Amino acid sequence: MTRCVRLGQRVTCHATVPLVTGLRERRHLETKRLLVETAFDLFVERGVANVSMEEVAQAAGVSRSTLYRRFPTKDDLVLDVPQGWITVFDHAVEALAPHASIGDAIGEPVLAVAAHIDQNEEVVRTAYRILGQSPSLQQSGLASIAWLGRIRGIFERFSAADTETALVLAGAYFGAIDAMLLDWAMGDTDSSATERATRLLARLAPILPPHPSG
Repeated sequence: MTRCVRLGQRVTCHATVPLVTGLRERRHLETKRLLVETAFDLFVERGVANVSMEEVAQAAGVSRSTLYRRFPTKDDLVLDVPQGWITVFDHAVEALAPHASIGDAIGEPVLAVAAHIDQNEEVVRTAYRILGQSPSLQQSGLASIAWLGRIRGIFERFSAADTETALVLAGAYFGAIDAMLLDWAMGDTDSSATERATRLLARLAPILPPHPSG
């Protein structure tokens, strides 16, 4: 299944179902999803601070060792959702054509993440509510140095921006995307994340640097 959106004059499509190879990997991902969803139900009902890891394991019907092998702490359970976006982003960057325009190079990974978020809308919205309970969790999950580094790398690779300009642009894009997703997750039920991301990219397009010469 794919989701297609228009990016400038180009229509781009993204897979909305991740490709999983092998029974072991599929079972591993299914167990992780069960644990995250079970934990989220408990966190929303009682608050993160009032739920123990043992209670998460018991509610999910797994052993404590199974839980701790995948998620050493409650923070890891909550942050699994935004951390998963990095994998989606990286795959989209890897699929870019070597001489992609900077608009496509920044837009396609962002839209791939947005499509993934739409596919997992309920758990993403819940994650944002839980992240809002803890400032430390919110900073760890959303204000990630890893994101800035990735976006900066796109500007350095696919545009004529120098290192300092690439960092400024990465900060602008990351901040705008972060704010947009928070607004969407906490109350926008009229638009999909993909629709919001598409509109945001159009608004940011005027600050895109030129393509590198040669």
